[in-house]
Amino acid sequence: MRARALCLVALLVAVAIAPACSSSPSTVVVPPGGAGYGGRFVYPLRFEPLTLNFVTLSDQTSDYVARLVGDGLVDRDADLRLVPRLAESWDFTDGGRVLTLHLRGGVRFHDGAPFTSADVKYTYERVIDPKSRAIGRIDGFLPVERVETPDDLTVRVVYQHPYAPALAAWEVPILPRHLYEKDDFLTSRYNRAPVGTGPFRFVSWETGRRIVLASNPDYWGGRPFIDTFEFQLIPSQETTLQALLAGEIDYASLSPVQWKAHAQDPAFSRRFETVRYLPLFFLYIAWRGDGSTPYFADPRVRRAMTLALDRDGYVSTVLQGSGFVPDSVFHPAVLAPDPALPALHYDPVRTAALLDEAGWRIDPATGRRARAGVPFQFNLLIFSGSEDHVQFAQVAQESLRRLGIDMTIQRLDWPTLWSRLQKGDFQAAVSGLVAGVDPDDTAYGLLHSSQIKGGQNYAAFHDAQVDAWLEAGRRAVDPDERRSIYRLIDRRVAELQPYTFLFFPMTQAAMSRRVRDIRPSPRGIIAQYPGVLRLRVQ
Repeated sequence: MRARALCLVALLVAVAIAPACSSSPSTVVVPPGGAGYGGRFVYPLRFEPLTLNFVTLSDQTSDYVARLVGDGLVDRDADLRLVPRLAESWDFTDGGRVLTLHLRGGVRFHDGAPFTSADVKYTYERVIDPKSRAIGRIDGFLPVERVETPDDLTVRVVYQHPYAPALAAWEVPILPRHLYEKDDFLTSRYNRAPVGTGPFRFVSWETGRRIVLASNPDYWGGRPFIDTFEFQLIPSQETTLQALLAGEIDYASLSPVQWKAHAQDPAFSRRFETVRYLPLFFLYIAWRGDGSTPYFADPRVRRAMTLALDRDGYVSTVLQGSGFVPDSVFHPAVLAPDPALPALHYDPVRTAALLDEAGWRIDPATGRRARAGVPFQFNLLIFSGSEDHVQFAQVAQESLRRLGIDMTIQRLDWPTLWSRLQKGDFQAAVSGLVAGVDPDDTAYGLLHSSQIKGGQNYAAFHDAQVDAWLEAGRRAVDPDERRSIYRLIDRRVAELQPYTFLFFPMTQAAMSRRVRDIRPSPRGIIAQYPGVLRLRVQ
């Protein structure tokens, strides 16, 4: 499975690691003569967004909506290459310290107000404001010294030092300053009814049911082909498939069992096109290693936890081969796997030896592991709405039980799990992350010590050497130098194991054949540009 997964992404590796340092105006395909306009596309969501505030959102479903309603200064195409969006061009000066972004003229927000550099600066200010709690956005702006707006269509960003992933931070959709500055930012009415400059206008949000967007006829890139884009909330994967079969939605991800049952069925294939791709999303376990629990401060224990989990077996059996088990935090499309990185395959014998070394030995009286009279029994938090969370936790529970470790499973809804992660109120937790397209996007947030409080370093991982390498990776603009730095980070993290990187689940999906011109990418089918601008519905 690993070889097949790598084949899917091999062509992307070279472009993903290279820093973007120049641009040319984008070429946007505008529908010819208005032909093919119209129709409605319905896309299912497994859980409801927490907010539609472009800055404070932290989950994938919120991001899906934000990318259609809002525009960043730059974006990624289906091949993960940076492309202009609200910034039609840019240039770097002063050895890479100064980024000047030249904005598109004539762009308007959905309420008719003009988009200007003041909106860009306002968005930046909200991201870096600690009160915003913009944990998914702030990393890329930490090296910024100041943002200047010499005129309405120019933004000058001065960095503390040359910053390789500078442009990637500006994928954040731009907020309308004139609306948000009238409200309290965190409770603004526009957090549920966003106004952007994007290809779709927000229409409605019926809690627990749907979010409806309408085509923006004045979009600077040419209006989308379809008239209406609707997100329907369908928590169950089985119900999602039934809705697809009934013609109520146009796209559905399929479980391995569903894929096996339908992908080769001629009657199903006449109605639906099937697609497979390895998304940027991966699952991991964060081991809280700050000493707040007696279990995971020792890297030998964390390494033992990874070796105790049969990740390959889970992908092979439960997922029926539809996934990729990483030895690294990096998606293979972002950074090619390091052949020198030792694989941490399932090894209960080595697990037991490491636990013994760390003092967690079998108590002959109970048959369970303990150290200094403290039994090895901990609680694992999981998201109750994810089948992968639930199924993998149950498999892990049995594997650990055989090794003398008692693990309880606590199922939480997404808002509660997210809140517990942010507070560090857990011993171990399963969560998921949409990996960044630049190596820094993923690694800095998960691993840098500055991200322990208010960031995504939920494991409270603190290693001075990793911090130094992460900072060096941000400064290095040479692709080979950056690749070497991230290789070093990979090897150090493999040794210390603050997280167990479980797997990238392969997306296997079916789409109504009345839909045309969707091209899957590691970011999905709707998150890349121009994406849904070209989507047609018969």
